[in-house]
Amino acid sequence: MTRFFLLLIFTFACIQSFAQNQKFVDGVVRKNLKKFPDVGLVIGVYQNGKTSYFSYGTLTANGKTKTDSTTVFEIGSATKTFTALLLAEEIEKGKIKPFDFIDSYLPDDLRLSCQMKTKVLMTDLATHQSGLPNLSNDQYFEDLMAKDPNNPFRFVDEKYLYDVLRNTDSLKDYRQYQYNNFAFSLLGSLLARQSKISYEEMVSKNILEPLKMTSTTFSVSKDKNTAGLYSQRGEMQKPMILNSANPAGGLHSNAVDLIKYLKAFLTHQDFKGAVKRIEHTYYEDSKRKLGLGWEMGDGFLEKDGDTFGNSSLMRYSKKNKVAIVVLSNHQNGQLVRDLMNEVYAESIRKK
Repeated sequence: MTRFFLLLIFTFACIQSFAQNQKFVDGVVRKNLKKFPDVGLVIGVYQNGKTSYFSYGTLTANGKTKTDSTTVFEIGSATKTFTALLLAEEIEKGKIKPFDFIDSYLPDDLRLSCQMKTKVLMTDLATHQSGLPNLSNDQYFEDLMAKDPNNPFRFVDEKYLYDVLRNTDSLKDYRQYQYNNFAFSLLGSLLARQSKISYEEMVSKNILEPLKMTSTTFSVSKDKNTAGLYSQRGEMQKPMILNSANPAGGLHSNAVDLIKYLKAFLTHQDFKGAVKRIEHTYYEDSKRKLGLGWEMGDGFLEKDGDTFGNSSLMRYSKKNKVAIVVLSNHQNGQLVRDLMNEVYAESIRKK
């Protein structure tokens, strides 16, 4: 009888705790969505071995179908963490050395300028300190935008990546932080060359299949449960086509799969050695601290992702045994971050 009574109390406490979390998240979302009432959101929280999902709004701004935990979003630069994990795994397997330069992994016919030889490490590509062109705010990006402002990266193929490298004769802000889409795109291409399979196949074989992330793909989703694509001002956007820039931001996923992914960083033994490498500090200045593909905060690692039409943010904390993902059908990185900060603060608050 006593054992049953204790079990009943424990069950009631869990239900009560969940109800409190639901109430808290509802309040946070309502407060933050006052300025953006048309936004559709999904939040996933994993803590103490349990997962909860919170969904708000509809797939499209004027639609009737509500979002849920399986709604697929463009996750943008959160894809960079997958590319970094591939690199960490290759280093862990001994196929790439921790201090290898990119020189050894380039096509035989690609000759670097003298100023570029034995300068850029493979790990530099995953930590935004290579000094290479960045496809973010440089002339290359301007040229791509001029060709197609809705889908500029569709022109980035493997030849494009290597031509940019071939035509680079100096490194801007070398060993200083410079957010770099080109570097991650190049890293994905070099990893694929080393493995003799495509980058997309590497991600599928090494990450998606082992973790059973069945809804995560580089293909433009045709699933009916796919989030709409809107700018912060509510303007409809086209699905992103990144081609060889996929390693920098091409994945589509949902909260269920991304919680599986984050749980792997907390608990999955298969990635244990690689995760340790990821969590090593590779770059630090007065404003930021970086691991491989991830930014380090106070007791947590995180990575955001913005496309022209969606925003995402992933965060996990081994210290607090919690993982959270926030997904939005509008491109609004600040909204997603505000939600993440409040939900995370509540999840680690001592009760």
